[in-house]
Amino acid sequence: AEDGKVEWEHGIQTPQDCWMRPNGNVLVCYRHGAMEITPQHQVAWEYRAPAQAQCHSCQPLKNGNVLVAECGMSRIVEVGKTGQITNEIPIASKAKNMGHQFRGTRQTADGHYWVCLMDEQKIVELSPTGVLLREIPVEGYPHAAVRLPNEHLLVTLGPTMKVVELDKKLNVVWQIDKNDLPGNPLRLPAGCQRL
Repeated sequence: AEDGKVEWEHGIQTPQDCWMRPNGNVLVCYRHGAMEITPQHQVAWEYRAPAQAQCHSCQPLKNGNVLVAECGMSRIVEVGKTGQITNEIPIASKAKNMGHQFRGTRQTADGHYWVCLMDEQKIVELSPTGVLLREIPVEGYPHAAVRLPNEHLLVTLGPTMKVVELDKKLNVVWQIDKNDLPGNPLRLPAGCQRL
């Protein structure tokens, strides 16, 4: 609640990315897949990833499918209402540790994919078919990249302990560093949202 009291909770092992759905359900990905949970704690939908995958990002899509990013499998999958994969986009990652391949994977309104390649310290934009459109180098390990209405990028840099906003020319126009908020040091900023 606004006063900080817990109104609802559901135990899940290794939750990563979470969305409140318009119907009151909660979509969450966890290490081995993604699920949608009702306010009554029933599993309304679930996708189980292959055993070698680690899922760190999910997103409900406008077409009713769910995007799930699978480290280890080096791919983005779109999963339908029956739990079947309807689309697969390979992700080129050079990370040696599969858990560090990527985070913060999102599909934008134009159907493009934005992927934070952590160990490679860059964000990539892919076409709807997975073609590399551009690479954006960053000074740190990106965990989330949110494209703002003015086409700037809001980026969390995880263990670098900062959040930056990049303009169209990739200049830093705003940032928060580890100790900029008195009494609230940044530890590992992983997600962000412009209110």
